[in-house]
Amino acid sequence: MPLPPRHTRPLTVNPPAHPAGRRNALRLCASAWALAGMALGGASLLGDAAWANPRVAPRADSPEVGVDPALVASGLTARWGQAMRRDLGWAARWTPLPSGTLLRALGQGDIDMGIFLSHPQAERLSQEGLIHDRHALARTDVLLLGPTQDDAGIRSETAPAGALRQVLAAHAAGAASWQAPAPDSALAAWLAGLGVQAPPPASGAKARPAGEVPYRLSTRAEWQAAQAQRGRQVANTRIWLQGGTAGATDMALACEVARPFRTRHPGARMLSQWLQGPLGQQAVRASAPAWQAPRG
Repeated sequence: MPLPPRHTRPLTVNPPAHPAGRRNALRLCASAWALAGMALGGASLLGDAAWANPRVAPRADSPEVGVDPALVASGLTARWGQAMRRDLGWAARWTPLPSGTLLRALGQGDIDMGIFLSHPQAERLSQEGLIHDRHALARTDVLLLGPTQDDAGIRSETAPAGALRQVLAAHAAGAASWQAPAPDSALAAWLAGLGVQAPPPASGAKARPAGEVPYRLSTRAEWQAAQAQRGRQVANTRIWLQGGTAGATDMALACEVARPFRTRHPGARMLSQWLQGPLGQQAVRASAPAWQAPRG
């Protein structure tokens, strides 16, 4: 199915000061994520290249779609891209960006569409009328990972808030290592939503040994990708809490799609509908258990 003709873009309210524009800055940000290896969990953000069909490459008039890095690292964008090439004859231009960064770009009309994970900015932008056509496409569980020896003593904890308070307290006391989620990520927003605050470091707390396995949050999508890439269980790391279990039913992030009001790309509308349709959802089901169908 060919792309509809591309219409002239309206001017944004705040034009970029630099002639390269905000879009170039976003592309540089996306490249930095890929080159720095920030695929979260060890999977490569360049994984789509292995799936690419050089005879059906993204076109200049293909919609530019911001995507959370978890979608790329887990291979879901690759599955979507492969199915799009077969069914539509064209592919989107994926730009990996943390969900917070992505949503700001979407609200400004700097990208044609966004596929992001649960983030409070999405609701705010919807209420302000800056994004529309917002739909859930999938969901992934949130995991609390940590060392197998349980330095923080959370073995008996079943609620995420209680477990994380214990981890942060142990980290402040120098008894455990903690790796905070990346700024602007959906996991950072999820943690902030729990209202868990890190206590100040205790006086005299010793630094933890270099290379020690830290407690950290991950999505199941990224954790599965890390295991698949390494071909085995990640050494000395285990799941301490995970979504879908008793007391942790809220440990999940929705994967949503939305389009900006300030930019109207006809291919983005078509792609949004396609992702919600049978082939888009088939790719989600094929990615289980990393990704699951959206709730309700």
